[in-house]
Amino acid sequence: MKLFEFEGHKLLQKAGIESPFFVVCENLADIKKARLKLKFPVVAKVQVLSGKRGKNGGIVIISREAQLLEFAKEHLGKEFPAEGGEKVKYIVVASKVDLEKEYYVSITYDTISRMPFMLFSEAGGVEIEEMVHKGEEVVRVGIDPTIGPKKADFRKISLPFDFVEKLWLAFSSSDARLVEINPLAKTKDGKLVAIDAKVILDDNGLLRHTDLEVLPKGAASSEPTERELQAHKIDETDYRGSAGSAFIEFPGDIAILASGGGASLLIMDAIAAAGGAPANYTEYSGNPSREKVEKLTKITLSKDGLAGCLVCGAFANFTDIFETLSGFADAILKMKTKVKYPIVIRRGGPKQEQAYEMLRKLAKKEGFDIHLYGPDTPMSVAAHRVVELSEQYKRSMEK
Repeated sequence: MKLFEFEGHKLLQKAGIESPFFVVCENLADIKKARLKLKFPVVAKVQVLSGKRGKNGGIVIISREAQLLEFAKEHLGKEFPAEGGEKVKYIVVASKVDLEKEYYVSITYDTISRMPFMLFSEAGGVEIEEMVHKGEEVVRVGIDPTIGPKKADFRKISLPFDFVEKLWLAFSSSDARLVEINPLAKTKDGKLVAIDAKVILDDNGLLRHTDLEVLPKGAASSEPTERELQAHKIDETDYRGSAGSAFIEFPGDIAILASGGGASLLIMDAIAAAGGAPANYTEYSGNPSREKVEKLTKITLSKDGLAGCLVCGAFANFTDIFETLSGFADAILKMKTKVKYPIVIRRGGPKQEQAYEMLRKLAKKEGFDIHLYGPDTPMSVAAHRVVELSEQYKRSMEK
């Protein structure tokens, strides 16, 4: 989960890292109240999850109230960047810091060594890629997660070691994937102040951090859809397998219930290659219960305007296919007045034959248009088939 800048600042502040005084504003009334708490000049910043705010005019130094109101009217409720961007729900108005020097500092993970490390540069204020391109020195120091940073390892980093420890605390205590401060400012009186804060949390660790004050985020934007919120709650109180933790809603008309991370992505590509448009991306994995799959199916198929459904995954070694497809069957039986479109199922694994026999009987009794394929059928063929059937269904609905 990527955090808004102001959320990142709050996380840093908990670890003892100072930020400029700021006010989060949602409307013009908030902007006017913020003006009373700050002295000009101030820094106004749009709050979006995408980057490059400065280059696109989303971070501006402002010296007059009229200019501040104009900035707010230009951005609040509008897309940033202007076309195809993210809707701006918040603007931060912050004190302008008189700085003497800017640094870049971050902690993230090396996915190869599976160890966290810190990056540091004396040339803050620009993207890390630009620093490397310009030949600026970027110091990298690995951190043993079992003991934390060791002072002897950080001699090349010209920051007080207590600041390194604070940044490590912010990173490790929140199950973060990235904590980046760019720039980190050194003020004229020697203070270190985080001017910007970029934080990405590990979604799998969120259940351990109910104390963190973070807003729910959508997969494709800052505002989650109702279905995304509902799906993400499924795993909160049930540890049996995974169902709904990954749920992204799209504008297409083919519902997807996939299994297996790599297979799930292959399925999405195969739908697109066949000319179809997915209505969502979601998956269930491990060995989720019948009840969890039923909940996920209901949420997935609750979208209006669907023209097909694909239940597909790689061959499972440990997933009980009868248990999971029973959950799917429970859901469509309760939604049978809505589920009139074709359903393609391609699964393989323990109790697959029992599951398919159960689905054949259900389809015959209740009139569902279910097409069953085993693991000998490529997933790409199953994806092509559901697109083909959905097109036939849409043509029949036009008559």
